[in-house]
Amino acid sequence: MKRLISFSLALLLLVGCVGRAASVQEEAQPVQARVPVSQEAEDAQLSDPEADGQTQENPESPESPEEPEDPEAPFAGDPEEPYVRVIDPSKPMVALTFDDGPHQTYTDAILDILEANHAVATFFEVGVNVARCPEAVVREQELGCEIGSHSYAHKNLGKMKKSAILRDLDAADEAFIAAGVGAPNLVRPPYGSVNRSLKYETGRTMVTWSIDTEDWRSRDAEKVIAAVQGAANLDGQVILLHSIYQSTVDATEVLVPWLQEQGYQLVTMTELMAYYYGQLPEPDTLYSYNFFTRTPRTDTPLELPEAEPGESEAEAAPAA
Repeated sequence: MKRLISFSLALLLLVGCVGRAASVQEEAQPVQARVPVSQEAEDAQLSDPEADGQTQENPESPESPEEPEDPEAPFAGDPEEPYVRVIDPSKPMVALTFDDGPHQTYTDAILDILEANHAVATFFEVGVNVARCPEAVVREQELGCEIGSHSYAHKNLGKMKKSAILRDLDAADEAFIAAGVGAPNLVRPPYGSVNRSLKYETGRTMVTWSIDTEDWRSRDAEKVIAAVQGAANLDGQVILLHSIYQSTVDATEVLVPWLQEQGYQLVTMTELMAYYYGQLPEPDTLYSYNFFTRTPRTDTPLELPEAEPGESEAEAAPAA
């Protein structure tokens, strides 16, 4: 019995030793630990080509330092220098003139063409139309164009008595003054019709033209263009047009750059008188076809003072 008890105890001790040894061996096995990784790190690892064993063929080189700016170089945001119009008295020149306006559409279209080409013209406007479209004559003056009177109601002044003529011209002056541009010194009588009173007794300067395009008759831009381009010599000439037809607008769009390409300077009536003929427009005097076609070019052009912004050529010209 004692032997059986001793055997049992020995067996229990043996089993306990074996279990402890196995536990120690299990604890001795290495364990591969997982270090916690943030979601941002995982995303970066997935997006990095080198994380998958890939390499970039053309890695970006570090940015080169910016070169210092040239202080003399123009800044892209700087405003452009305003265009300065200069007349050379020794070069050819021609005066474009437009009658019968202002027109609510066509006058602005003509002014757009002139402005785009740095050109000017003289507008002989009808008083009743000035009252309807005062903004147009203001813009004419702002662009450096010259403004003249074409009577108040486009009546045949050459068939009227002096008193009626003066009433008509005075009414036209009032329309110009109300528009804010002042009373013009130059008058182009409707139809070119004049009498003694109109020529010598109004205190105003009468001017007509030397080249008639007859745009009012044809209403055809091609014919108007041909009338100008077919003239033998335009130097010193006054071209008659009318600012109340779309066909004249279309012709002007061709003629303005064409004249400049031919070497002509586009000038106002007063500029033509001063620089080409060496005269300032005189009151109670008529300058008509014969004057512009027979008067020789002057050797002593007059220099007109620079007009202030918003001042017309007539206002800038010195008193005769």
